[in-house]
Amino acid sequence: MDKTHKVDKAIELIARISIDRASQSFSKIIKSGAKIELESIFYSDVTALTEEAISLKDEEVIGAFVNLAGDAPFRFLFYVPVPASFLLADLILKNEPGTTKELDEYAKSAVQELGNILASSISNTFAKDFDIKLKVTPPVLVTDLASILLQEYIINAASGKDRVLVIKSAFKVIKFGLETQMYIVPTAESERILSYLENFL
Repeated sequence: MDKTHKVDKAIELIARISIDRASQSFSKIIKSGAKIELESIFYSDVTALTEEAISLKDEEVIGAFVNLAGDAPFRFLFYVPVPASFLLADLILKNEPGTTKELDEYAKSAVQELGNILASSISNTFAKDFDIKLKVTPPVLVTDLASILLQEYIINAASGKDRVLVIKSAFKVIKFGLETQMYIVPTAESERILSYLENFL
């Protein structure tokens, strides 16, 4: 197995384990089925990703940026359309869906908490299964158009590189028809990640 393929398989394994655990954690909190599906893992030029972001539907979203610092740093992004944050707040607070009607502190807190849960699942997978230490920084909330938010994330995660590895997943709360996306981008070179993981595969 060549190095590139080995890196891809290692990251896919971590992504799948992390996503499964995040789904379980959030489902327990909201007492409803939450499902996160791994959509794709791919390398892309930063320019192409930026152009894709520009083409997104111009809807206002609220997102949580999280840095996973440590042995193998990652940048994490979870975002939802602003109205979907109202539903998340109601689910977490166990209110009747439709109770929250504006982007108040409860809705913001819901997105922040969910971003923390998802990022922590990734960090815990690294620590427990691969003995790699990562520290989850407090989520930074950003409200903006989807296209602008995603561009900002890509530029920040790329850290000056022309090409990045992207892990893209779909986040769903099936009962309520809520579906959105989250992104994970390693900030280190693939060879660095491989140096930590190759002995586990």
